[in-house]
Amino acid sequence: MELEEIYGKNRISLKNCQRVYNLVALTYIFVYGGSLFGSLYSCILMLSSLLQILNALFLAAILAAGFMGAYLKSDLFAIGAPVIAAINAPISPNLGYFGVPLTVGLALGTVLANKKYKWLEKQEGFPYFNVRFTNQKFDQVQFGIMDPYTQKLEELRKKDNNSGHMDEI
Repeated sequence: MELEEIYGKNRISLKNCQRVYNLVALTYIFVYGGSLFGSLYSCILMLSSLLQILNALFLAAILAAGFMGAYLKSDLFAIGAPVIAAINAPISPNLGYFGVPLTVGLALGTVLANKKYKWLEKQEGFPYFNVRFTNQKFDQVQFGIMDPYTQKLEELRKKDNNSGHMDEI
């Protein structure tokens, strides 16, 4: 395959990974963030019992673990969220046992996206997957060619070093 075709496929895969991360993070924010808000609101109104406070802490932990699993691209956090949800299922009046399959599905999506993202990181051209950037990096490394801005900066430094010293006066 030609380099442009490979880069095109990799670019599409990277965008798909980003879509999965965004979808997972937004799902955690809306579902568990809303549930956390409702749980805290009921704690305030009903002079909270220990069970409601514990539920709110578990919901905050699920929200944090799921969100960090998506944006830190960490499998440990992604898998930790369903584990915390399974522990919280018997005491959660808001989500109960509906939250466990939801977080398992989100964790599975995150883990698969992380696997693909880690593979993409090892590919040539990451994160841009653009032939122009690859050729420019190759030229800089292979031939020692500086980009025009670096050349101009070097010229200005040479001019500045040669003038303005007291020794020359």
